[in-house]
Amino acid sequence: MNAKSLRGAYLMVAGKGLSALIGLASMLILARLLEPEDYGLVVLVEAALTLLAAVTELQMVSVLIHLPKVDDEHFSTTWTLNLIRAFVLCSLVVLIAPGLAEFYDDPRLVDIAYVSSLSLFLGAMLNPKMALLVRDLDFKKEFLLGLSQKVAGFVVTVIVAYQLRNYWALVLGTLATQVCGLVVSYWCYPFKPALTLSKVRELWGFSMWLSLANFVKTLNIKLDQFVVGKMFNPSVTGVYSLATRLSTVLFTDTLGAALRVVSPSLREHTHNPLELNKAYLKTQSLVTLIFLPVASITSALASPLIDLALGPKWIDVIDVFRVLVLALCLEAIGGVGLSVVMATLNTRLAFYRNLVSIAGRAAFMGIGLYAGGFYGLLLGRAASALLDLLLYFAIAGKVTGLSVRKQLWLNWRTVLSCALVYPVLYALQTPPWPLIGNSSLLQAFWLLAMIGAGMLMQMCVQGLLWILSNRPDSIEPIFLAYLKSKFIHKGMRSA
Repeated sequence: MNAKSLRGAYLMVAGKGLSALIGLASMLILARLLEPEDYGLVVLVEAALTLLAAVTELQMVSVLIHLPKVDDEHFSTTWTLNLIRAFVLCSLVVLIAPGLAEFYDDPRLVDIAYVSSLSLFLGAMLNPKMALLVRDLDFKKEFLLGLSQKVAGFVVTVIVAYQLRNYWALVLGTLATQVCGLVVSYWCYPFKPALTLSKVRELWGFSMWLSLANFVKTLNIKLDQFVVGKMFNPSVTGVYSLATRLSTVLFTDTLGAALRVVSPSLREHTHNPLELNKAYLKTQSLVTLIFLPVASITSALASPLIDLALGPKWIDVIDVFRVLVLALCLEAIGGVGLSVVMATLNTRLAFYRNLVSIAGRAAFMGIGLYAGGFYGLLLGRAASALLDLLLYFAIAGKVTGLSVRKQLWLNWRTVLSCALVYPVLYALQTPPWPLIGNSSLLQAFWLLAMIGAGMLMQMCVQGLLWILSNRPDSIEPIFLAYLKSKFIHKGMRSA
């Protein structure tokens, strides 16, 4: 990536990192104020409404990012279509809310659905000109937008949770996030939209396949929540939901922010296949080198992490989080392949990939549920993540001409080093309780020591594998040289 892309990636990841810290703080507080059942109720409605939003999602903003030339008519057309969509969404929610409550046999879901529909409406009305910030790799205002939304949601959620101690904290917090996002988006990029559909044909040509792909992708993402919500009680659903949220905040959101920079930066190489391949492989290697070890270490240390962060009330989250954090990380890494597809506007490939993915996920989860109940379903979910990764590599190969095998082999040292370090950390994860006792401070120091040890082991093992591989010209020396230039040389200059 060029210097501008890297600066955008830094800012986006920094923003998501800060948002993740706020999200984690929120979850730590809410875990002590709410019950698993509260999360379970909200996630049942959230899954249904997210699917409704995906059915009507037009993906116009994504198209605006990649079209070579856009003007105010494109943005007004996008805004008009989103306005129509917002009214359709709210009407659909009113119609399905009673049926949703009957399906899950819980009348509380009706009121939750009605209030949550306002969030969908507000989200649909977000300023479409924010697409320019992503297209032009100008992420300062988007950083402000995301951070202000997170702060607004955090404040409202915590206050309502403290006062009411129930699921309304989660619902109203989401509503506050959308209100803030709507206001800040128009403050960041002043825009007076007009009612028009003049550019609908031009936009629809690209967005049709992207919209279909997004619907199938959303159904794919929410499939496990629908199944868990129907087959198990709200408490189990809440445990699964919180583990998913933690995994998403820690990895998927942060990595997704970085990948938003990748697609526009790859666009400049679309007319040079050789450069496109080099840029894609370098990005894929770098993303895997950074995020897979972090996910692996977090998964191995899930027990002390959850125990310290959430307390004994959420002990059932540990095994679910251990699996989901790796699964979601693999899917996010695969998103690099999707970035190549988006950069070349091969949106039909994304749709076909999502169709195969949802069929595979349903099959894996169905077999797992039949064979092993809840934990069988969880393992089926993990198996579907591996399938997703291969599918992402397959569609990237269609665009770049690279084989799936080459893309997999590119990161074998990172994968092997994670596999070797994981069992060691897993064996060491239990703190020496006679020495630590019930002191949260000592538990935190132990956890930090284990994280540090895991990172050190990871670097040593990967470095040794690189040396044994005859020191290839790969991502390891590039990344090490970058770290030296940023930290060691900077430290020497300041000294």
